Amino acid sequence: MLKNKLKDQNKDILVLGDVFLDIFQTTDILKISPERPVPVLEPLKSINLLGGAANVANNIKSIGGSAFLISKLSNDKISRTIKKLLADRKIGFKILIDKSYSSPVKKRIVQNDHQFCRLDDENYIKLKKKDEIDIIKFIKKNIRKFQSLIISDYSKGFLTPFLIKNAIGIFKKNKKDIYTDPKNKNIELYKYSNYICPNLKEFYNFFDYQKLPVTKKSISKLFNKTKANAFVVTRGSKGISVFFNKGKKIDIPQTDVNVYDVTGAGDTFIGIISYLLSNNIDLINSIKISSYACGKIVQKKHTAVLSFVEFKKIIEEFCENNFVDLLLKIRLWKLVKLKIGVTNGCFDVLHSGHLHLLSEAKKNCDKLIVLLNSDKSIKMNKGKNRPILKLNKRIQILKMIKDIDVIEIFEEKTPEKKISKILPDILFKGSDYKTAQVIGYKLITNNGGKVKIINKLKNFSSTKLV
Repeated sequence: MLKNKLKDQNKDILVLGDVFLDIFQTTDILKISPERPVPVLEPLKSINLLGGAANVANNIKSIGGSAFLISKLSNDKISRTIKKLLADRKIGFKILIDKSYSSPVKKRIVQNDHQFCRLDDENYIKLKKKDEIDIIKFIKKNIRKFQSLIISDYSKGFLTPFLIKNAIGIFKKNKKDIYTDPKNKNIELYKYSNYICPNLKEFYNFFDYQKLPVTKKSISKLFNKTKANAFVVTRGSKGISVFFNKGKKIDIPQTDVNVYDVTGAGDTFIGIISYLLSNNIDLINSIKISSYACGKIVQKKHTAVLSFVEFKKIIEEFCENNFVDLLLKIRLWKLVKLKIGVTNGCFDVLHSGHLHLLSEAKKNCDKLIVLLNSDKSIKMNKGKNRPILKLNKRIQILKMIKDIDVIEIFEEKTPEKKISKILPDILFKGSDYKTAQVIGYKLITNNGGKVKIINKLKNFSSTKLV
């Protein structure tokens, strides 16, 4: 049942990776310097944002997911700022603090909403052995709390070969998926990741390191070395290429958008695709949604995330504008907490009573699904002289009613089988039924839903009219 498909939705996605502080210093130009032909800038406002793996976790949290972050930082003002930002966003974390570690900062000087230059204050400092062991022990102890793992590698020293291998091993042993955003040229470090998601440059680096040409045969060798399910390669405005073993490749185009700021777009992609895949959305649709989300991110300022409302709108638009089967729609709608309602009927000879029922039902839910009896089903219930209107005509008429989001046909005598697959939040029925008599009543109420009886208009009945 669909409820089980989403059973781990409240578990954390564990994010392992380097974190840093993104600072955006907005400025105004005062004059051109008399010393050199460069502008003299006046600082206006300094904006602190989460960067690196912390931004990945923030992207998951902002769209309604739950993330837990593990990383390392120094014992300084920057680390305290990062921890406060994480706490403010209610992102759980375990930060290994050591004064010998670096707290990386990427400071961007912004003038008139455009980046003027970037200053990186960071050092490569390898994670200490005692901290590696501490993290692995922590993951083992808490593995039941985690839904899946993201490796967010920025090559700042946190993700050592020992940590990567052992963290992946724990998740693999517990049959939980691993998603990797790689930086190291040695792809074998990420062995047993389910999905490896490099950009095009990082993908080519794998071949350079292995001294291989970029061919189908070489790609097959990379699969043999990693045991991955797929390589998901982002190519900027050219879209995304998905490589599978045995030579299969799927290219997914990117929608043209006006790019404002690409900062953090890679973090958005790995965060959202991991969240969708972790919640049993298939790979290709997860990629399409994540790509569309990134298209929204690059139109925003600075290191941005989607709000939950924005993500909900993306999901609604995706379901409306693409050929999406009913069960996938249901899964996506539930993921963004849209209230799903179901009603059913023959709708043979449509009348005002039907319209009243549908209108009142839609007022109580976000998405209304009508389960429509097939011609065969109507004959089982009403006799051989029904329906008056054949199925195609009834569908055509119902599609004209704005309150209906989905029309789904059922062949059986009752819609119970369909209801069990959908498991709506609310089941609607007219007042000629008692609540406990409604088909699917026990099923819905046992799964946390409810049945709502809608008072019918008097003297309106298809049976009476015919």
